[in-house]
Amino acid sequence: GHPRLLECVGRGSFGKVFRAWDTRLDREVALKLLPAGRSGRPHGAPTVIEEGRLLARVRHPNVVTIYGAEELDGRIGLWMEFVRGHTLEQLLQQGRTFTTDELIAIGIELCRAVSAVHAAGLLHRDVKAHNVIRADDGRIVLMDFGAGVALEDGPASDPAGTPLYLAPEVFRGDPPTTQSDVYSLGVLLYHL
Repeated sequence: GHPRLLECVGRGSFGKVFRAWDTRLDREVALKLLPAGRSGRPHGAPTVIEEGRLLARVRHPNVVTIYGAEELDGRIGLWMEFVRGHTLEQLLQQGRTFTTDELIAIGIELCRAVSAVHAAGLLHRDVKAHNVIRADDGRIVLMDFGAGVALEDGPASDPAGTPLYLAPEVFRGDPPTTQSDVYSLGVLLYHL
């Protein structure tokens, strides 16, 4: 496709994330790349395209901006804003501690991000330190909507998210709600 790979910046069990150059938009992007042969939720090929559709609904400075999604040559690609910085989890692993004022600022920005996600009719379902990046300029950005669902689709039947961050009602088998995302955000702030 048109994004030109520059370097691998992350990898998981189902795919890789690259820093890439979008030759059509003439800018640096993050490219999430997965094999198209994967099937089923939450990590199958349709989920990546769906993630792109979900993210495209949200326009907010504290939510990563999506530029495109495409299947090509046996792979699914999702390209988005490349945010230079570190995830909150990486900062914790580096021994970073946060002051009360920093935590309040992070909390306010994340509340704005989650509010924008909900206003767009979505649930994130995996708000956690790994999915929030602190940009080099200090901006807090919520990313990775791989577990996200549209509220209009009705209650999600598949469990998703990271157990440490899940709301008790989700553990009981109840469908996730906007309150479940808010609970996860509270756990994240407590974790920090």
